[in-house]
Parts: sequence; C-alpha cells; structure tokens
Amino acid sequence: MNVGKNIKQLRELKNFSQLYMAEQLGISQRNYSNIESNGNNISVDYIDRIAKILNISVAKILELNAETIFNNHSQEVTTLNNQVINNGLADKERALYEKLIHEKDLRIKTLEGLATKKE
Repeated sequence: MNVGKNIKQLRELKNFSQLYMAEQLGISQRNYSNIESNGNNISVDYIDRIAKILNISVAKILELNAETIFNNHSQEVTTLNNQVINNGLADKERALYEKLIHEKDLRIKTLEGLATKKE
C-alpha cells in the first residue's frame, strides 16, 4: 500500500492540482509533492486533512486501488439513478411544483378580486 500514490489518484479524480491541495493544507506545492512521492511517511494529521479536502474517508486513502475507486463510483451513480427512477422523485417533485403554482394562482385571483372591490 502506497498512501502517497493513493492520495495522488484521488486528487486526480477530483481534478485538483497539487498547488490547490498545497494551498488548502497551508504548505508549499513542493512539500505537497513530497507527500505524494513519499506518502508512507505522512502523518495521520495530514491524512485526515487531505481526506477532508477530497471529501472522502481516511479509510479510502488507506485502502485504495484504482479498481475500487471505479467500482465504488459506478455503483454509487447506479444506486442514485435507481433511487430517482424507482421512487419517482422527479414525478413527485413535478406534482408538488404544480400544486404550489396552482395555490399561488388562486391567491393572486383572490387578491385581484379584493383589489377590484376596493376601487
């Protein structure tokens, strides 16, 4: 297991540059590059901070391999798509918006009617 290599792969998947990561960590780009090259000597504090920047768990950094990333990402996307389709969320949202628009239209007509009576 090469922690530095894992960090590099995750950073690249997020399309983050070494410079961006270094700035987020408050270190130079050169020091960040050393983390990726000599990652087995990285402190737990830095692993934790990097995980937060990448929005992943520390465990992902420590157990990572390319196949795991691809499979997990594909599975998450498929699961999300299935939830949207199976739960009919798009249909439910559309129905809710239509109901809200209808209620708004009724209120406008009521207010227009009250305004006309006062004139």
